[in-house]
This record gives sequence, C-alpha cells and structure tokens, in this order.
Amino acid sequence: MPGSRLAWGLPLLLGAGAIVWLALQPDDPRPVAEGPPVREFVRGNSADPESLDPLQARSEPALNILRDLHEGLTTLDARGRVVPGAARSWTVSADGLAWRFELDPAARWSDGRAVTAQDFVTAFAALADPAIASPQRALFGAVAGVAAEGEEVVVIELEQPTPWLDELLAHPAAGPRRQDVPADGRVSSGAFRLVERVPGSHLIAERNPAYRAAAMVALDQVRYLSLSDQASELSRYRAGEIDMTYTVPVARVPWLQENLPGELRISPYLAVYFYGFNTRRPPLDDPRVRRALSLAIDRDLVAGRVVGAGELPACNLVPPGIPGYASPPDPLCKQRRSERLERARALLAEAGYGPERPLRLEIRYNSGEVHDRVAVAVSAFWREGLGIETDLVREEFRVLLGNVRAGEVTQVYRGSWIADFAQPDSFLGILAADSPVNGTGWSDPEFDRLLRAAAAAPPDERARLLAQAEALLVEAAPLMPLYFYVSKKLVKPWVSGIEDNPLNVHPSRFVSVRRP
Repeated sequence: MPGSRLAWGLPLLLGAGAIVWLALQPDDPRPVAEGPPVREFVRGNSADPESLDPLQARSEPALNILRDLHEGLTTLDARGRVVPGAARSWTVSADGLAWRFELDPAARWSDGRAVTAQDFVTAFAALADPAIASPQRALFGAVAGVAAEGEEVVVIELEQPTPWLDELLAHPAAGPRRQDVPADGRVSSGAFRLVERVPGSHLIAERNPAYRAAAMVALDQVRYLSLSDQASELSRYRAGEIDMTYTVPVARVPWLQENLPGELRISPYLAVYFYGFNTRRPPLDDPRVRRALSLAIDRDLVAGRVVGAGELPACNLVPPGIPGYASPPDPLCKQRRSERLERARALLAEAGYGPERPLRLEIRYNSGEVHDRVAVAVSAFWREGLGIETDLVREEFRVLLGNVRAGEVTQVYRGSWIADFAQPDSFLGILAADSPVNGTGWSDPEFDRLLRAAAAAPPDERARLLAQAEALLVEAAPLMPLYFYVSKKLVKPWVSGIEDNPLNVHPSRFVSVRRP
C-alpha cells in the first residue's frame, strides 16, 4: 500500500448513525392484508443470471440475486440508501484517500465461518486480477490498495478522493471472497444462500441462519423466476403465483392503471436504454454514419408511444436527476424531425452513402416485448428517413451479451445501463477505452483524459469536465441513447418492504409477506 500511515479524520461513526436512521424511518404507508406470515417470497426476475460469481455478473437479474446472497462492507436498505453491512462503522482520513472499516464481529458466512478482513483483501485482489477480467473492475479504478489490520479492520487507500466509495462498496463485486469455496452462492455472506438452481426456470435461496442480522429477516426463502416473457409473467402474477413482477408488458400499462392501480408501481430510476454501434467494423467506424443514424430517430415517439409508461426521451447518456450535474444540451436532437433528417442525409452523403450506395444494417437484441417494439420502430425510422434496410436478429440474453463482448458479428445492438452509484461516472465510464463493458470498441484519448481529470477534481470542476466528456460523446455517437427508464412492476398488497427508489434495488431481507 503506497504512502505513509495517515491520521484519521472526518469520522462517520455509522454504528450510531444506523440507530438514528432506524429511528427516523416512517411506518410503511401501504396497507398490508391481515393473515398469517408466508415464508416464501416469489419474485419475477426476467432472464437467467449469466453468472452467480459477483466478479463476472453484469445484468440486473444476476445482481438482484447477488444482493441477496452477498453483503459487502456497506449495503443498501429498502430505499436504496447506504447503511452498514459487514462493517459496523468506518472513518475517512482528512484528505479523503484512506478509509478504515471496522467489521461487525457477528458477520458470518453461511457455513458459520467468520467474515474476516482478509476476505475483503482477497476480493479486491481478484477484482484487480487481469486474468479474471471482471467487468466490474473499472468501478473500483480509484482503489490503490486494500489491507487487513488483524481480523476485523479493513483499510482501503485511494488514488483520488471518492466520496461515494461507501455506495460503491455495496456492489456485490466488492463483497468478501474466499478461495476455499466456489463463488456460486452456495456459501454466501448475505441474508440468503442458494439451495436450488434450475436453468430456464427458477432459483431458490433460503435464509442464512448464520447471517449477522438473521433475526430481522422475515422470509425463509426467496424464489426467483426466470421469466423473460412478460405476458407469461403477468398471467402468473394475476393467478397469484408471483408476489412481485420484474416488469409489466408495455401494452398492458393502461389496463393495469385502471384495474390494478394499487398494485402497479411506476417510478423513475437511473437507467438508460440505448443502441450500441460496433465501431470496430465499417460502416459504423465512421462517426458521420453513427451520428446520422441517431438523428433519424423520433425519441418522443419511442418514449411516448412505443414504450409509453412515463419513460423520457434520451438525447444524452446520463439520466436526469443526479444532484449537481446537468447533461450538455444537444441542439440537433431537439430540432424538428425534418431538419434532423436533412442533416442526417447530408452526413451519410459525406460518408459516401445514399440512393446509389444504400446501407444495410443488422440489429441484434434480446427477447422481450419492449425490445421487439423498439427494434421495429428503429428499423422503420431508418428505412423511411434514410433509405436504410435492416435485418432484425432476436437472441437469448446471454448469447447477446457474448456477441457484444466479442465484437465480431455485431453491428447495432440493444443495450441498457443501470447506475451502480448515483454519479455521472457510472454511465460515462462504460465508454472508457479500458472499460470491460464497452461493447462499442470506441475509444478516444480526450474522453479518457476528461474522465481521469474529473475523478481528481473538486465538485464544480468535476461536473464541468464530465459535461465536456458527455458533449464529446454526442458528436462521436458510439451509442445511441433512446429513452430513460421508469421502473414498472406489480406488487401484491400482502407484500411489504418494497420501496420505490432511483436505483430500483429491492433487497429481499427487508420483505415480509402476509397473504389474506
């Protein structure tokens, strides 16, 4: 670990803070039906998780499960806020470069072994190992070193101040790790442990009796259903087989608003839906082509009618609502569509494409009603506005992820990004040259320089540098933002502990079920 030992300052004595936090919590405002407690919570979870190794998982379905199985130094509560996890308290040095975490002596693995400081050293060593190639590695790029002081103290030193490190450490990738057990969830450090996995069907996790706060967990088990067909998920919910859906079919939102208003939850959260362009291959190696494709899209129509449940049209990558940051405006995106199309055709002509040399592109996307609708709409915009024909390729989710990662067969692909932490970096960082989740293959030294400079800058300067980086993205167009998400799900009235929040995180440890 570089540098000398630093004096500790800025105490964040979160043991006491947690007591204050608990005291301030309001009662759940939603009525809960009377009845005996039900010990299983059944939640729709879209696709099968691509991995249950926290260092390899990247999709929301996988992370939903991993947040139940693993607990880091910090964790998130029912409202997505940072609270103590395996660390009962922590302090930060005066310069913000060193964080010292004191572990809760009650923290245990599901096999009864104590969670130790060395388990976190092991985790961060694996996270930084190029051979493991974790897609989450870039999240923790500011970490210079992690050390154990005895069994119950973890010290993290940073290359530059990262005030949101406590939020980052709630990510499953930052959880403890052991070398003597496989990272498959069967032995876990969180409120639950995996007991059954049937690919294409479901996973079951049972309450971890060794968990430090096991007495506060109301459920005996959680069943995660792998249901990518939203219509099937809705049918099973209405039949009483599911307590909470992953999402709802877009076309059914008006009916649900009228007929199940008390169960339908629609709320904004920090996530963006986009199409990525594989810039490694022509014609998408030309920024003029990419920019033209983006200008041809009617985002208001996509958000308002193709999706149509409160989503916002997206001209930028970073969603609104992040405190202290405003995305740079894109004047062209706000022009009338006829003006945008005129500019798009001119850009294509500059790149050598037009009626005499038409383009044909392939769009790859994963199965799902929304993805079908968006792909058809984008194809229509390109055909009618620019004379571009498209081939639509529908793939299973894990196949799509693999193809995007390899970058060999993709041209245009469906993507989305959900904030790991509530900062612009969580979105802009996915396009850094060294980002393992940069499926576009695009890189720009100036963009990377701005990200590095922002990481070390004070807040006002940091926001300015990040806005410059995002403005650069608008012109280079390595991907095409389409809309900002809202969370859409159904929750039975007998379920409590599900709170809407901008990260759309719903840990099962806070859930209880009382059927009528």
